[in-house]
Amino acid sequence: MHMLKPPIIRVAIPVPIYRLFDYLLPDEITNVPVKGCRVRVPFGRKQLVGCIISIESRSDLPLAKLKPIAEILDVEPALSTHIIDLLEWAAGYYHHPLGEVVLSALPKRLREGALVQLTSESHWCLTDMGLKVDVNDIKRAPKQAALLCYFQKAPQVELIASQLNIDWDNWRLPLQALVEKNFIRVRDKEQSHYTFTPSLSVQVLAASVKLNEQQAKAADAVKQDLNAYKTFLLQGITGSGKTEVYLTIIEHALAQNLQVLVLVPEISLTPQLTQRFTERLNTQIASLHSGLNDMQRHSAWVLASKGRARVVIGTRSALFTPMPDLGLIILDEEHDASFKQQEGFRYHARDLALVRAKSLNIPVLLGSATPSLESLENVARGQYSLLTLTQRAAAGAKPPKVSLLDVCRRPMDDGVSDLLYKEIEKHLNNQGQVLLFLNRRGYAPMMMCHECGWTTACQRCDANMTLHQHNRRLRCHHCGYEKAAPVYCPDCQQDSLYIPGAGTERIEIALTEKFPSAMISRIDRDTTRRKGELDKKLQQARSGEARILIGTQMLAKGHDFPNVTLVGILNADQGLFSADFRGTEHMAQLIIQVSGRAGRGHKRGEVMIQTHHPEHPLLHMLLENGYPGFVNAALLERKQAGFPPFSYMAIIRCESVQKESGIEFLNECRQSLNYQEIEIFGPLAAPMQRRAGRYRWQLVLMSADRKKLHGALRHWVPGIAKLKSVNKVRWSIDVDPQDMF
Repeated sequence: MHMLKPPIIRVAIPVPIYRLFDYLLPDEITNVPVKGCRVRVPFGRKQLVGCIISIESRSDLPLAKLKPIAEILDVEPALSTHIIDLLEWAAGYYHHPLGEVVLSALPKRLREGALVQLTSESHWCLTDMGLKVDVNDIKRAPKQAALLCYFQKAPQVELIASQLNIDWDNWRLPLQALVEKNFIRVRDKEQSHYTFTPSLSVQVLAASVKLNEQQAKAADAVKQDLNAYKTFLLQGITGSGKTEVYLTIIEHALAQNLQVLVLVPEISLTPQLTQRFTERLNTQIASLHSGLNDMQRHSAWVLASKGRARVVIGTRSALFTPMPDLGLIILDEEHDASFKQQEGFRYHARDLALVRAKSLNIPVLLGSATPSLESLENVARGQYSLLTLTQRAAAGAKPPKVSLLDVCRRPMDDGVSDLLYKEIEKHLNNQGQVLLFLNRRGYAPMMMCHECGWTTACQRCDANMTLHQHNRRLRCHHCGYEKAAPVYCPDCQQDSLYIPGAGTERIEIALTEKFPSAMISRIDRDTTRRKGELDKKLQQARSGEARILIGTQMLAKGHDFPNVTLVGILNADQGLFSADFRGTEHMAQLIIQVSGRAGRGHKRGEVMIQTHHPEHPLLHMLLENGYPGFVNAALLERKQAGFPPFSYMAIIRCESVQKESGIEFLNECRQSLNYQEIEIFGPLAAPMQRRAGRYRWQLVLMSADRKKLHGALRHWVPGIAKLKSVNKVRWSIDVDPQDMF
């Protein structure tokens, strides 16, 4: 009797191995699972969650050596065939193990084996008795009284735990007491992290919005090609109303029963954009970003994958969210380096968005005031269609006046010149709002001994430790090592320590002393760690309650502060002399983006750039010819030098405890690679050679032919794991790197 061969289940497992793994079905299972279903499988001495990539009829291994699947987790595929195909393409292009790529596309709870379904979440609201009771009746329980008063201010609102956490600490016990007294009602609802606005208010707001001629032209161009693959680049000056163009196009897509994916570079932009979209769109909107807890992220992902959330707003990883009716992808601030993952699976969300759109035959809209040189070169080659917005959307709003402040030999007080202090005072007196930008958090970048020259060098990195004055701690912003700041010099024991340079914390203290009556809000990673703190500070900035804003690049992107009339860039020299060939591009984009926060309302804005190098050609190029003038010069320079976008690049990076191990490994890598028309540079020390106690080296590969570069990498990368020196290092490959760091 002829026996049927059992199906071979080929599974992607999250391990750093460039292959898939074959398994058999357990005897008790007769229904063969399909591609995209998750399974739990034995792997060594443990069990891992993997994803089925294909069902095969044969294996390269004898059947006797194949293990059965431990558990099938999905009845229907967690990842659609379309998403699996995208991930397979991405794994091939970025030369990363497919198992790690596929599982990284899932939320944490699904990677751990949770079901693809919504969970329940508690909602608390006021009862009729709670509405009528006088809080003074329970004043002997002050926490209960305060909570009850809080609910009475919004009697129709239902609150969830994440909302209560923003305003309250240790609220659960007093709230449970209010429930037991029947002042508060609690009920479990299907958890779904989305927002919804009643259609009436949406219709009123939408009817009041009228696009100007340029906005309407841009929106119409995309709407006409909504059912075909095409890449549009919307280049609009800061404040030109790009978001309004997005909304108009999204409304059109929703009317055709399509889903829309909107990607933003920073978490800080997600709540702002979500609120704006909620006010305009009569639909469910899901947010996906790392600021959500695991349950919220899971729920948002499920809503999108089931088609219930019609708009998804998220950071780069949201690109892989299954959306059965996806009809449009929008990338806001497409130039931003945050769209490139910098560790593990090093993909670029912008580039993969184009691949996803092409496979679905849908359009992509890239938006920026300062598009990347790659995107502008693609426009020149006819691969992208350019849409432009050259005027500000607000009535009477004009681009700000920009001027350089030569601070050479001028008095400086904690990083702020006397001239800038006078301008700050003038704008505050005129009821304006001031934004000061410094891309350095902490109090000061280092401490130094005036007697012997000792500095706060990190023991594990080639960098100084930053002083944080509020808790007198020294902290390395590269490896996280920290210790108490000394009072005396550790080397010579003299009381001669001084603190050169300034960070945002020092600027905040100095301005508080200068302008004690003005509310000052510092927005950087240190001040926004607590949940809800960033939203609170951004609201204070938008409302004008905070008169002076101080921040890092968290403030530079996409925010609309209509009351800001003065922007001060405190140290433009930081990016003028970068060793990275993209350094000038990033600096030009940052200056334009920060400057764009000024004068977005009815008052004319002013931008003052402090520099010790007022004659630097980059600064003059931006002031005299704007970003387009810089782009023309930069593209010519890149072409002459043979750098991207006129060539293609990959970097093999490694790090090792022993300095010589990295050189040995990369030399062995170089000897094993023998392909013509590929230039190889290195081994080269990384710009910061030692980080977190490891020495870092890199091998740079460049070619004018993308296919030849990737052909070489395909043959070469799988063999790296077999090199003699590979066990002495940690290594990675970065295709289309966005920095040389």
